[in-house]
Amino acid sequence: MTAVNKQLLQNILLLKEAKKLQKMGFISNDQLDLAKIELPVPSSHYNLLFRLGFFILGSMLYSSISGVITLFTATFTQDNFEIITLFIAIIGIIISEFLAKRNYYRFGLDDAFILGFQVSFLGFIWAETGNIFSVFIVMVFLGVLCAVRYVNSLSALISCTGITGAIVYSVLEYHVIDKLFLPFILFFLALGIYFIFHRLNKITKFNVYKNAFLMLQIFSLILGYLSMNYLVVRELSEKLMNIKVTPGNDIPFSFLFYVFTFLVPLLLFIYSLKTKNRNVLYIGFLTLTFSFFTIRYYYALVSTEIALILGGFSVFLTTYFCIKKLKNKDFGITFKPDSEFHGQNQSNSEALLSNSQIDLKPKIPIHQNMPFGGGGYSGGGATGGF
Repeated sequence: MTAVNKQLLQNILLLKEAKKLQKMGFISNDQLDLAKIELPVPSSHYNLLFRLGFFILGSMLYSSISGVITLFTATFTQDNFEIITLFIAIIGIIISEFLAKRNYYRFGLDDAFILGFQVSFLGFIWAETGNIFSVFIVMVFLGVLCAVRYVNSLSALISCTGITGAIVYSVLEYHVIDKLFLPFILFFLALGIYFIFHRLNKITKFNVYKNAFLMLQIFSLILGYLSMNYLVVRELSEKLMNIKVTPGNDIPFSFLFYVFTFLVPLLLFIYSLKTKNRNVLYIGFLTLTFSFFTIRYYYALVSTEIALILGGFSVFLTTYFCIKKLKNKDFGITFKPDSEFHGQNQSNSEALLSNSQIDLKPKIPIHQNMPFGGGGYSGGGATGGF
C-alpha cells in the first residue's frame, strides 16, 4: 500500500524508541550504534531547515519542468490549460513514485513533488469543470490517497481542508441548510475528525501514520475553536449573511459564542493535563490568547499599555504559584522533567517491548579455549585424551 518500504518506516519508530532507552540508561551507546546498523531507515532529513531547503529546491525543479513542458506543448495543445496541467501532474506522480521507490521519505525533495502534483491535478479539475465544489471533493480523496501511499502528513491536512471547504461551499452556495447553523456544523465536523483521529491512533498497525494523525488532531482542535469563536463568527456573519450589528444588538446565539470562546480553551487545558498531551496544551495557550484578543477587539476596557502590564503580571503570578505547588510532586501533574528522560521513573515495560523488537546485544563470537575430547575416565567413547 505504501510506496516507501514499510519495514524501513517501522525501523524509524524502533530507532526512536532505542534512543529514548539510551537516554534513560537502559542501553549503552554501543548498543544504540548496533541498533542503527541493524535497522536501516529511509533517506530522510530530520533537520527542519535542511528539509525546507530541499523542499524549495524541489519546488524550483518542478517549476522548471512545468515551464519546459508548457513551452513545448502549448503549440500542440492550442492553449488548452487543462491538458497541460494534467500532463504536469502525471510527471509529478512519476517522479514521486520514483523517489518513493528509492526510499526517500520526509527528505524535502519528495514533499515538493507530492504536493506539487496534487496542486497541478486540482488545477486540471478546476480548468475542466470550473466548479470549486468539485475541486474540494477531489482534494478530500487525493489527500487521503497521498497520505496513505506516501505517508505524507501534509496531504492529510489537504484532505481535511477539502472536506471543510466542501461543506462550507454546499451551505453557502447550494443552501443545503440555513447559513445560520454553519458554525455548529463545522463544530460537529471538528468533533468527527477528532473522533477519527482518536480511533485510528489506537490501531498499532497504523503507527507509521502517526504524523498524519497528528495533523488530524491539530486541524480538528483549531477548527472546533474557530468555528465557535465570537470574533470569527461575527465577522463572517457580517460578510456572508449581510448581518449588520448595530449598537444594542448582536449576532444570533451571541451568548453561546461568548461562552465557547473561553470554554473551549479551558476544556483543552483540562484535557491536556489529564492526558499529558503537549500539543493540546500548546493549542490551548494559543486559543486562550486569541480569546483575550477577541474580547479586546470589541470591548477595550483599558488601554493597551495597561492591559499588557496586567497580563504580564498575571502570567508571572500564575507561573510562580504553579511552580511552587508542583515542583516537589513526583506523580501526576508535576514541574519535574519528563520521566522518559530519566530511567529511574520509567517503567521497564517499554524497555522490554523495544528489546523484544530489536536485538541490542552485541554479537560476541564464542571461543572454546579448552576443547574437550572423548574423556579419559570412563564411559562410552573414552579415548584417553583430555
